[in-house]
Amino acid sequence: MKGTILAMIALSVSACGGSELYQKEKFSTDSIYRREFPDSAAKVCEAAESVLLGSGYLLVRREGDDFTARKEFQPEKESNATIEFGVVCRGEGGRTVMYANAVETRNQLKKSTQSASIGLPAAGSISFPWSKSVEALIKVGGKTIDDRRFYARFFDAVGSLLKKR
Repeated sequence: MKGTILAMIALSVSACGGSELYQKEKFSTDSIYRREFPDSAAKVCEAAESVLLGSGYLLVRREGDDFTARKEFQPEKESNATIEFGVVCRGEGGRTVMYANAVETRNQLKKSTQSASIGLPAAGSISFPWSKSVEALIKVGGKTIDDRRFYARFFDAVGSLLKKR
């Protein structure tokens, strides 16, 4: 009986921690992160790369027909945001499914002050009147962009470029 009560208490305490993210995860074949194109994987990924490069993204990794591009933003004086855009192309029989995923990361400039002091065994601690200010960008948030219109604009631009070629 005592073990059952302890187990129930432990279960209720762990349940109060909030729901796990994976429980909210939905898997669907109708995904905002994928689109099919009637071209080869090489052509589709080349068009996707051109769209991102033309939009100010920097290519940071490329492996075959898959790549990652990044763009930096500064929405406020002491903050920074990055969008990292991953593209994966899977072709078969003259058709390609392209998967695109963008992650937004936000950073904030944090300042801290450090002062100097020296500890002497006979005299104790002596503080000096100078200090040093240290600034660092600290990650304050990050999330996968889940805006259907964002990806539709990207996929539409890729499709438009493919039609021109």
